[in-house]
Amino acid sequence: MIIDSHTHIALSGSPRIVTPDDLIKSMDEAGIDYSLLLANRKKGNGLSTREAVEIAETNPRIKVIGHIEFGAPIAPQTENLKKYLESGQIHGVKFYLGYEDYSATDKQLFPLYEFCQKTNKPVIFHTGVLLIGERGMLKNSHPLNVDSVAYHFPDLKIIIAHMGNPWIADAAAILLKNPNVYADLSGYFTEWVPIAPEEVEDFKKSAACIKDFVGDYKKCIFGTDWPIYNQKEYVEAVKSLEMTEEEKELVFWKNANEIFSLGL
Repeated sequence: MIIDSHTHIALSGSPRIVTPDDLIKSMDEAGIDYSLLLANRKKGNGLSTREAVEIAETNPRIKVIGHIEFGAPIAPQTENLKKYLESGQIHGVKFYLGYEDYSATDKQLFPLYEFCQKTNKPVIFHTGVLLIGERGMLKNSHPLNVDSVAYHFPDLKIIIAHMGNPWIADAAAILLKNPNVYADLSGYFTEWVPIAPEEVEDFKKSAACIKDFVGDYKKCIFGTDWPIYNQKEYVEAVKSLEMTEEEKELVFWKNANEIFSLGL
């Protein structure tokens, strides 16, 4: 089984429009069984949590991750997300650090962290560089911000998106230090173009940094950041990592299944 833990849909805006049908077609071509659809900030081609939930209602292979839009009042969003989490309509919450000007340790977010910790629901933080052409504050997307959250909420399941790239060594140190923190492997390559063989070699070296720190890939999760990257190509790139059969099972589906309580 393969679960892509990091995908998006753009129903409007740019650089390109992609639909749920496009995602399912891509999954079929890549041999992916399920995808987590991440709602994103309402900016240009943003997809709201409600819209993502509606998509999943008619697509059982799509599971939803909600999001916080920091430009809007946080308290009502928190209450709304709690309802979605309790009902099982969403399986976690994404925070777009760097793209929006706030810190992961902003006290307005603590009630949601506390709820997720209590109910065993995970949170995902964007870390690392931003999409080309996007404005934002990289100091907010450094993975060390995630370490601060893990310190205050030691039982909160946390995913560092994109391995913290280019701060992969820092992300790896955080994985080693915090039993509750994981990293997804998404969003590594050049955007919107086929993955080149030389980039795969670079990816293998970068990912090996995690193995060097932690000792294995058991705290990594497969993800692509589709449609920015081709899912089939990304599957092959991750398969090229030097993993044991146990690690492959954990990376490609078991970690996501457990962390996001998918029940697969």
